[in-house]
Amino acid sequence: MLNNKVANKLFNSDYIKDLYPMIDRIETHVLSDEDEEFPIYTLFIMVHLNDPSINSNNMYEKGFDPHYLIQRDLKFMLKMAGISTRDIIQISVLVKNPNGEVVYG
Repeated sequence: MLNNKVANKLFNSDYIKDLYPMIDRIETHVLSDEDEEFPIYTLFIMVHLNDPSINSNNMYEKGFDPHYLIQRDLKFMLKMAGISTRDIIQISVLVKNPNGEVVYG
């Protein structure tokens, strides 16, 4: 089953950090319907960047695409952990720069 500890461990792996060196850390909050046989999840993801120069206008130019991060890389990490993306009904993401200002979300 997916929980906060598992999601945080997966999403803060070297795999993600190597692809996105501008990510300082990713915090997750996982909500589950607690059904052990067929669980359904909602994920709230907060991405903390380490580059204060990244903002909503230049994040793509700087190599950070939050859609690609979620749709390709985080879903890949979940699949490697045996979590089917069919079991996830919603993913919400918020991206903040080192000053705590919202860049995306």
